[in-house]
Amino acid sequence: MVNVDDIGIYPQAVEPAIDAIADGIAASGSVMTVCSGSDHALAVLAARPDIPVGVHLTLTQDLASWQWAPLTSGASIQRDGLLAPIEQRDHLLVRARIDDVVAEFRAQIDKALDADVHLTHLDWHCLADGGREDIFDATLDLADEYQIGIRAWTDHGRGQLRARGRVTQDQPFLDSFSVPVDGKLEFLLDLVRHLPAGLTEWAVHPAGYNPDDPGAAVRYSDREALLSPVLRQALADEQITVIGHGHETGQPE
Repeated sequence: MVNVDDIGIYPQAVEPAIDAIADGIAASGSVMTVCSGSDHALAVLAARPDIPVGVHLTLTQDLASWQWAPLTSGASIQRDGLLAPIEQRDHLLVRARIDDVVAEFRAQIDKALDADVHLTHLDWHCLADGGREDIFDATLDLADEYQIGIRAWTDHGRGQLRARGRVTQDQPFLDSFSVPVDGKLEFLLDLVRHLPAGLTEWAVHPAGYNPDDPGAAVRYSDREALLSPVLRQALADEQITVIGHGHETGQPE
C-alpha cells in the first residue's frame, strides 16, 4: 500500500501529490483541511473522483509561522486560536479532551465531504494512530459511522481493526521522512526487492519545492521517486501489487 500524506499542507503539495497517484506508483492519498493549500486541494480532488483520498486528521501544526487554526473551538486542542506546534505534541496529548478531539475530527471530515470529495479512509498527521489509544478508538468509531476505512500502525490499532473484521497491515510501516534523501530511489528499490509477504504501507509526501518547509528536500525527492519508471518496473518484476486505502477487501469503501 502506497499512500500520499499531506495533500494540501501548502499549495505546492496539491498537483504533485495528485500526479504521484495518477501517474506514479502511489494508489491513494490523504488531504489536510486546516492548511494553506487545503481549499485548493479539496477543489482539485472534488473534480477527480478517480483519486482515492481520505482525511489526514490534524491536531498539530508543523511551523508556528504557518498559523493553522482548528475548525472548532475546543479549548484543550488549541492555544490562542491555533493548533499546537509539533514540538508540543506530548503536552497536547496530555491535555486534549476526547470530546474536543472528536468534534475537531468530525469537522475536518465534514469539510471534505461538504466540498464533494468522496472519502476512502481516515489517518493522522504526525500522530501515529492518533497518539493515544482512546483517540484511535474514537476515530475508529467515526470511520464506522462514516463507513470508510482507517489506517492502523500500532499494535493496539491493528488489534482493534482485526476485532472489527477490518483489513490491516501485516508488516511495519514506512514513513518517507525516515528514508535518506540521497540515494532514495536505490533505497526504495532495495526495499521492493526484499519486501516480505503480506500487506505493508508506505506513507509518502510528494510536493513541489517550498523554501519555507524544512522538509522540502524529502518531499521533492519523494515526488521524483514515485514517478520513476525504474521503481514501477521493479514492482512489476517482483510481482508486487500496489493498492491504496479503499482498495482493501473487507473494509468499507
